[in-house]
Amino acid sequence: MPWLAALALVLAPPGTGGFDPGTQEDGDRFAPPPITIGWDMREQWDGVWRRFQDRKGRPDSLGPLLQWAPETQRAEYELALAAAEHPLMLERDFARRTRGARAFVHSDDEFSFFNGVHLRERVPMGRAGALGLRYDRSELREIRSSMFQLVFAFPDIARSGAFVEIRPVARFEKPDLDVEIAAGWSREQVARVTARLFSFDTFNNASDALAKQRESDRDVRVLQRNAALGGALELELFALPHVRVQAFVGGVLPSRALLDFRDPLIVDVERTQSALLGGGWLEWALPGAPLWLGGSAQVISTTQRDVDGQGDALAHVRERELRARAYLLAEAGRGTVGHTSIELSASLRDDHLPDHRSAYGRVTHDRSLMAIARTTWMPTRVFGLEMTYVGLERETEGGGELTTFLTGTNHRLVSRFALAFDPHVRITFGVGWDLDDRSNRYDQGGMTLTARW
Repeated sequence: MPWLAALALVLAPPGTGGFDPGTQEDGDRFAPPPITIGWDMREQWDGVWRRFQDRKGRPDSLGPLLQWAPETQRAEYELALAAAEHPLMLERDFARRTRGARAFVHSDDEFSFFNGVHLRERVPMGRAGALGLRYDRSELREIRSSMFQLVFAFPDIARSGAFVEIRPVARFEKPDLDVEIAAGWSREQVARVTARLFSFDTFNNASDALAKQRESDRDVRVLQRNAALGGALELELFALPHVRVQAFVGGVLPSRALLDFRDPLIVDVERTQSALLGGGWLEWALPGAPLWLGGSAQVISTTQRDVDGQGDALAHVRERELRARAYLLAEAGRGTVGHTSIELSASLRDDHLPDHRSAYGRVTHDRSLMAIARTTWMPTRVFGLEMTYVGLERETEGGGELTTFLTGTNHRLVSRFALAFDPHVRITFGVGWDLDDRSNRYDQGGMTLTARW
C-alpha cells in the first residue's frame, strides 16, 4: 500500500535508521526477558470486541451482539473452561507482547475438543512503521471464531509518545470485513491512553450491490441503513508505585440494517443493534515480596430491536452481563530448583437475558460463582507438577427443562505435568478428576502451550 509507506516517511523522526517495532516486554528477538508475573485485563476486554466483530462466530450470525447462548452448554461448562485456561500469573506477560503465541486444547466430549489459539508477530516496515500480524481462534460451545488481523503500526511518532495503528481484519466472507483504527499516547513508567474506532461490516453494502447486479441467490439480503460504528477509550497507569490500573469504556452506536428474506412467508425486518460496555482492573504488588492482589469488573449491555416495514415492533432482545474477579498470586524460589507458584481466585458471572428463547426452554437469569486454587511445583528447572481445584456453583432461572439441566454445584481436580523451557516455552498437559461422580472419576484432559520469541 503506497499510502502507508508515505505515511511512514512523514511520521519518521529525523535521522531515524532501523528500530525495534516491539514493546519493552518483547526484548531482543529470540532472547526475550524473564516472564513478567501478574494478571492483565487486556485480553478479556479485546475478546468482547472480537465477539462483536465476528458475527459468523456467534451461534446466530444475524442475532444479538453477545449471545451467551446457555442452550448450547452443560452445567459444568464454565468449570471445563477454567480448567483449560492458562495460569492467571502468565496473563500480563502475554498481553503486553507483540511477538509470541499461546494455545490450549481441552476435551469437551468423546468426539471434540475446546481450543483457543492466539498468535502475534511484528516486523519493521520502513523507517518508522511496523507490520503486525495477529491470529485469534476460539472454538467453544457458543463461539466458533477465527480472526486474522493486520496491524499497520506507527509507534512513538517523532519521539513524542504518540502512536497510530490501522488494523483491518481479513476474512473469507466479504460482507463481514471489519476495520479498526487506534491512536493514543504512551510513556513507559507513566501511562498509556488509547482511543479506538471500529467499523463493522465495512464493505457489506458494496458486496450487496455487486450481488444484486449479478442476481446472486441469497436466502437473506442484509442492507446497512447507516454505518455500523463502535468506539472505545482505554487507560493504563504505570506511574503509581506497586500499583497497576486499567480502565475501559466503549460502545457500539445504534446501527440499522434491513433483513430482506427471499421467502415471502418471512416478514422483512428493520433491525437496530447497539451496546455499552465498560470495565476496570487494579493490581497491587506487595513491596519486597513476590505477592500480588487484584480485582476486576466488566459490564456489557446490548440491545436489539426489530420492526417491520410499517415501523411496528416485532421483537426486542436485551442482554446484560457482569463479570468480576478477585485474586491472589504468589511465588517462592523463582529461578531455583523447587520454584513454587500459587494462584487463588474467586469470580462471579451474572447474565440477565429477559428475552431468551430456545427449543429447550428459557433462561432469563444465569449466575455462577467459581473458586480456583492452583499451585505449580518445579522440583527441577524443567519438569514440574501442576494441581488445580475448581469449584462451580451455577444457578439459572426461567422456564422449561434447560434451567434444571444447567443448575448445580460441581467440583473438579486437575493434575498436570509442567515443562518450563524459560524464557521461551512453557507446556502443561494432564487430566481432570470429577470429585462429585464416583462412578466416573476421569473427567476430561487437555494441555496449554506458551511460546515467546
